[in-house]
Amino acid sequence: MTLCWPAAAAPDASSSSSGIGSFVEFSFSQEPQDSVTVRGGVLQLDCQAQSDAGAGPPLLTWRKDGVMLSAVVDERRQQLANGSLLVQNIVHSRHHRPDEGEYQCLATLDGLGTIVSRTAKVTVA
Repeated sequence: MTLCWPAAAAPDASSSSSGIGSFVEFSFSQEPQDSVTVRGGVLQLDCQAQSDAGAGPPLLTWRKDGVMLSAVVDERRQQLANGSLLVQNIVHSRHHRPDEGEYQCLATLDGLGTIVSRTAKVTVA
């Protein structure tokens, strides 16, 4: 997904001489993919975003089933320095499936906004 914003909404952007503003590209270069994992296994969901706004790298966060995950959720779940989400020791039982579900990555640039990745479905076999 690629989104463009008018330069007036983007930091450090200049308008063209014709009076029509330029646009800033903000897109995902890698989005999380559907995954099948096993109980006790490891899951890694990758996400990377880029922009030509010159505002530094986007802040990446994650949500599962529509609920935001904190950067450090627990001892099994962590966000890596590159933005990937790592879940170790996958939990799965008949009545308890906390790691199975739909995951999305959110990329945010101050002064520009937030984009949301595709939804990645995680299934535990």
